[in-house]
Amino acid sequence: MKQTIFHVDVNSAFLSWEAAYRIYHLGAKTDIRNEVAAVGGDMAARHGIILAKSIPAKKYGIQTGESIFEAKQKCPFIKLVPPNYSLYESCSNAFMEIMRQYTPDVERTPSTRLFWT
Repeated sequence: MKQTIFHVDVNSAFLSWEAAYRIYHLGAKTDIRNEVAAVGGDMAARHGIILAKSIPAKKYGIQTGESIFEAKQKCPFIKLVPPNYSLYESCSNAFMEIMRQYTPDVERTPSTRLFWT
């Protein structure tokens, strides 16, 4: 039997999970996935990095991992939302359980282990 390996990239997961939570649990009227928006940093403390960005934010050259300062230079009106790590951990674990319905051989990459260990 031929083995198939899937790599599932959930690079924008934080933003998607945040958007869904805001809409379905907080009653948000807008969807940050459709806005120039990103998850990350602490604007009050003026530090941090972009953890995830929307597709519209990509059009302004916003990149995951860049500083909030750099992102604001590229796009002063970008909507920044603070990270909700407990939400992302819960969603990530639920996603892993869905994957395990198809195979017991599921691994997280080293970078995601930093958040959830």
